[in-house]
Amino acid sequence: MKPPISVVYKTVYRKKETIHLEVFHDVLVDDIIDLNKRKPLVPKDAEILEIGVGTNFEDKYRGKYKITEVKRGENDNDKILKELQKVVNEQRGR
Repeated sequence: MKPPISVVYKTVYRKKETIHLEVFHDVLVDDIIDLNKRKPLVPKDAEILEIGVGTNFEDKYRGKYKITEVKRGENDNDKILKELQKVVNEQRGR
């Protein structure tokens, strides 16, 4: 089992800068940094401020950047379950 990775990034939308904290489980750091992927884990227009590997970085970044809402990145098992549920719902006519 891989340790959680906490990523702090900022996005700019109409001159308003927002800082986001996202925590990924069972992902490599190289997958987060690589923006040439078809579906990057962090938005392409975002600027990565900090990346920390371990459990206590989430609390550290919450205090440092005054973030209240944390996004949880999906791991591979969650993605597979969502796709299977989507197929089942399509077959059932929902």
